Amino acid sequence: MRRIVPAIVCSLALSACAVPHHRDDITVEKTAARQSEVTEIFDRYREVRRSAVELLDPKPLSTVETGAVLAIDSGSFEVSQRLAQTQEGDTGAVEVTDVEVPRFAQYPLWFYAVVRDPELGVNRVQIFERASSVDPWLLTASPETLAATSLPPIRRSSGAALTVAADDGTGMSMSPQDAAAAYAAVLADPKAEEAADIPDDSFIRQMRSTAQTSAALKDVQFSQTWEAQDVSYALRTTDGGALAFVTLLRKDTYTVDDGLTVTWPEGSPQRAFLSEGISGSGTLSYLHQVLLYLPGGKGAPRALGQYGGVVSGEGGESGATGVR
Repeated sequence: MRRIVPAIVCSLALSACAVPHHRDDITVEKTAARQSEVTEIFDRYREVRRSAVELLDPKPLSTVETGAVLAIDSGSFEVSQRLAQTQEGDTGAVEVTDVEVPRFAQYPLWFYAVVRDPELGVNRVQIFERASSVDPWLLTASPETLAATSLPPIRRSSGAALTVAADDGTGMSMSPQDAAAAYAAVLADPKAEEAADIPDDSFIRQMRSTAQTSAALKDVQFSQTWEAQDVSYALRTTDGGALAFVTLLRKDTYTVDDGLTVTWPEGSPQRAFLSEGISGSGTLSYLHQVLLYLPGGKGAPRALGQYGGVVSGEGGESGATGVR
């Protein structure tokens, strides 16, 4: 499982978020983020993260995260608890390099931020969402890119970032939702028909290498499935394309020959979730948040970064385990 690194989370107070203010009729006005407000966001996140790390308990994160981000981070804590490991705090200096705020007529509201972590050499490309006027702002997507990776600039209209509907393929080779489905199909089967439209990128190659390693286990039959979830966040880029946040569900299933038990090395997520090994069959589920760039014109979609990890395990000797 990849190492989970810190992410920033918006303060629970709207005044600290520097995001769209709202009236009772949900008419939204864009406002710019100020450096002082960004500092408050970081302070809030570090406070919550520090509490979770000290307790080795992901429960505090539920006040500042939601969806796949929370599931991935909770899975990381689950691994640490089961393997008696520690979690990292949030002590390194980071820099917000871009904030883009779309204009909305109704809830949910969300905005986009790019956070550079020079110590780790990554950018976290994040989405913060507020579901209603009585809900807090929560981190809901946080794929990572290498610091050297160029992110496409976002198109604006009257100062506000433009969004793209999941089923809108205008100006691109396909819509964000179709791209997500095609990407999942190629991950599941390199010979899939969609492979003509989705060329291999570093994430696809990494996942195939991982699958090949699992498939090479002696006396074990390995299978893997991929499923694209609904695309909720996509922004129009200046070239007429889109930057889409895609969440993929991956399931790795191991079936063991009769009379045998398969175990994994100490420190592995497989050992944490299937602690007694597998006799018969067992499945590990992962979530991956992929930052998918759809260039304007006929260019092929490609992943710029990802954030993911194991979120549950089922089967094996010890029965079902996982994040509740």
